[in-house]
Amino acid sequence: MAYNDQSAIGLLAALRRAGGTVPGAVSVAGYDDTLSRLACFDLTTVSQNAEEQARHAVTAPVECLDEGRTAFCEIVLAPQLVIRGTTAAVS
Repeated sequence: MAYNDQSAIGLLAALRRAGGTVPGAVSVAGYDDTLSRLACFDLTTVSQNAEEQARHAVTAPVECLDEGRTAFCEIVLAPQLVIRGTTAAVS
């Protein structure tokens, strides 16, 4: 599991240069679902639903400014594992 998709892609490159097989000897997953959709990587990742994050990021200050909301508001979005071609079942 890499810190983010960009780190996971760097790990994929390093493993392939070293002759490693992904998936096979190693499974690789990223976190943030930003670059993983590119077909050349087919990276398994954890999606943080950026579209939903953006919607809440805009809604919260608008509620404060336009509606006078002063109460603290916590929003928790559940991440989702998106399985693609860089992970395999444990054998």
